[in-house]
Amino acid sequence: MVGVPGKYKGCNTCRARRVACDNGRPFCKKCTDYGRECGGYERETVFIVGTQDQKGRCSSHPPRNQHGSKKTKDIGVRPAEKLEFIATQPWQPAWMDMVSVSSQVGLHRLRFVALQTDLSSAVRPSSGPSRGKDVTLSLGSPRPFKANPSFGPEPFSLKARCLIHVPTRRNSNRQVIGNSSEGLCLFLYEQNSSAAYSNEAPWKDTAALADRIREPGPAAYQSFPAHHFFARVYRPSAIWAALLNRQPTFLCSPEWTVVPWERHPRTPLDDLLDILVLLPSIFSRADRITPLGATVPRRLKAKDLLSNCVNIERQFDIWYTMVHQRVDESGSPLYWVGDAVPGSVQMPFPEVFHFPSPLIGLVHVYYWAALIGFNQCIYGLLDIIFESESENLSSPVVLPEIPSGIDFQKYHPAQTRMLAANVCRSLDFVLRTTAQPDLLAAPLWVVSNFYNEIGRFGDGELERLWCASFKGRLEAKCRDMSPWLQEKKWVDTRQFG
Repeated sequence: MVGVPGKYKGCNTCRARRVACDNGRPFCKKCTDYGRECGGYERETVFIVGTQDQKGRCSSHPPRNQHGSKKTKDIGVRPAEKLEFIATQPWQPAWMDMVSVSSQVGLHRLRFVALQTDLSSAVRPSSGPSRGKDVTLSLGSPRPFKANPSFGPEPFSLKARCLIHVPTRRNSNRQVIGNSSEGLCLFLYEQNSSAAYSNEAPWKDTAALADRIREPGPAAYQSFPAHHFFARVYRPSAIWAALLNRQPTFLCSPEWTVVPWERHPRTPLDDLLDILVLLPSIFSRADRITPLGATVPRRLKAKDLLSNCVNIERQFDIWYTMVHQRVDESGSPLYWVGDAVPGSVQMPFPEVFHFPSPLIGLVHVYYWAALIGFNQCIYGLLDIIFESESENLSSPVVLPEIPSGIDFQKYHPAQTRMLAANVCRSLDFVLRTTAQPDLLAAPLWVVSNFYNEIGRFGDGELERLWCASFKGRLEAKCRDMSPWLQEKKWVDTRQFG
């Protein structure tokens, strides 16, 4: 008879998993730390139905592995077990380049990498001795990188997979065990691909299909790796899609700017995106006002929207002051003029910007690129407010009162051109220091579009040549990453969307 007190004293969950238990009461710490439900310590009385030839196996137990296998020794954990990775405390911001995690085989430090690719063919099962646990990557032959983000008028959608590469070493018994050296946390993703719907019923609403990230709610993105996927991949892509399409996004709701960060600290980039997510609704309202006839009601609508823009601009000023105070505490300026990056094209930007950290560099690129569209919007609203009334030229023109704090020169096209130049002076630094080159696709599109617009007046030729050159460097960075990632074995941990 089995189930009476015997040699194994652990909980039922650890007993079923055949791992050591810490015998904590009422629930063992090993189960609670890894988010498992502890089965407690009560034993069920079970009668043995096996024979001596069956080596004592009973009906409630799986067959024993008497001889073991080379496969089990090679991977360090049982093939049936999937490695689970949990971020260790104290939790760090998602935009830190490294994250410390724990798994069944030890502690690891992982560096974040993200790449946009075709998910349908990127991941394939491993054919080596770790078959059943590891996967390999097949990113295909290098293809031209599209500087124009794949954002279209259809509802924004994004699918992703999180894969982890953990370096291993062998102990004296030639078993593979965890190593604390640097590993990789890779997010492979694709945006608005028709392949996203290829496996779905054709009658389903595409808007509902595109809502899979939103459906679980913001609380689903509080822990690793979901939080890091949301903060580093999905949110920047979705906000830039909304900015370029000039359409609001659900991410502007207060709960989506607060709840995902209840565990992980925020960074200046997270705070900046909280402001940028307000701009698409401003752009959408401006697009509805501009086509209207030159009437007083149109001016009043423009004046009301201009007041909203002034409030957002104050948020920008407060945010930038806080960034300056945070960086200045370390004794470093926000940015300075430095030597050009080797291999880059200097003209027409001989002076390039350097930053105290890759994050601060990306913060400025996003800030200046977003201000290009924002300042153009304000300039257009001022033009509407001060234009002559076409309905009745004989009547006196009554101009609405302009909100205080408006500096007309600040939004002049010449100042906007300086913002575009600032972005270009910063792009090479960020490209050289980031493992997520796709983060620069939208800012590059913004400045390229700006120089194309002024090109209609015969200006900006050198700037357009520079943008084309940087696009080539961006393509090269993406091509260089593919073979490096394909050389490694990966654990497929999570899928999103």
